[in-house]
Amino acid sequence: MKQNLAITVGFALLATESVVMAAFLGVNTSRYGKNPHGPSYGKNECRCVGMDNLQGYYATQVNFHHVQYAAETGASCEAWDKGSHPECKGAVPPQWCSQQWCYVDPCSCDLDVLPKPTSTGVEYQGGSAYWSYATCGGTDFFSEENEDACIMQKSEGDCGKNPKCAWDGKQCGGKEVVKTCKEGEKKDEAVYGQEDCRCIGLGGRDIGKAFLHINDKDMVSYSANVGATCQAWENDAHPDCKKDGEKPAWCSAKWCFVDPCKCKAKVPPKAVMPANREMRFQGKTAYWSYNTCGSEDSWSADHAELQYCPSQKSEAACSKLSKCAWNGEACLGKALVEICAKQEETGVLGVEAPLPSGAFSLTPMKTTLMMFVAVALCQM
Repeated sequence: MKQNLAITVGFALLATESVVMAAFLGVNTSRYGKNPHGPSYGKNECRCVGMDNLQGYYATQVNFHHVQYAAETGASCEAWDKGSHPECKGAVPPQWCSQQWCYVDPCSCDLDVLPKPTSTGVEYQGGSAYWSYATCGGTDFFSEENEDACIMQKSEGDCGKNPKCAWDGKQCGGKEVVKTCKEGEKKDEAVYGQEDCRCIGLGGRDIGKAFLHINDKDMVSYSANVGATCQAWENDAHPDCKKDGEKPAWCSAKWCFVDPCKCKAKVPPKAVMPANREMRFQGKTAYWSYNTCGSEDSWSADHAELQYCPSQKSEAACSKLSKCAWNGEACLGKALVEICAKQEETGVLGVEAPLPSGAFSLTPMKTTLMMFVAVALCQM
């Protein structure tokens, strides 16, 4: 009877796995059902940054409350605070709870309404991450309720009293927007990648986990900051790097996620493996690079079965992979060949076709739940 009960519980858990997966890994598949065109990545003058569809979570403190957000939070236009922020859980939540926003690069944001720095500790390329309702077509009701917000300081004198703010001659804004960006701050290439191929993930999220496939079947946990800076991310995550004895060279090699359309590194970046294809940056499949971090890519050679585009040596072989395209000389990620040039020419963000509904794999959670059932059976 106990055995039957365990099996029943197991099937009940499996029946609700999509709900559990959405809550635990932060995968909001409903976005694709509601919007057939896929998520919005902001206005062309101020595009969203961060890794969209990155499965996982991170935790932070908001008004003395422990709050958990999806790892993809802020990477596209969405009402991210709705249902997560403490003030958005009441019977009559503030207006800003239902407003869409995303994180943006303050140094590449040309809007009349300046973006604002986050107070949650999230970082982008070494500085505070900046958020914007305006780029998502929303209204910033949040700052109107915060008297200390830079935008609420109406004089140069009041603006100067806040160490996070600076006056641009017309209005008060975050210091990175007004001063740092204009001064062209130099960044450490060993940490943030080469100047012409910067890392583009979100960091500063030290409490949390991200979940990535390491092959077609297995998914492992990484830091929630994975790919945000140049680090040997596999070293503390990949099973082959955690075992005793000699380890593959790629365990200690540094890499990060990059924008394929802004990466002019000597070695072109590569699109993530098919199992991680749901990960997007500004509507394009996520790309990564060892080269921008000064490392050699031995991962691709050791994982030929994952069929990275540059490993295809003929146009025929290249054309068989949907994520790849032939540029006349080599096989590269499709974005590098078909999207980036047009994006640069027109100034209009180029995106790939939206992911089909249900594109997210639930295999890892299913495996975990089956293990739970197996343990339960053994103990009865």
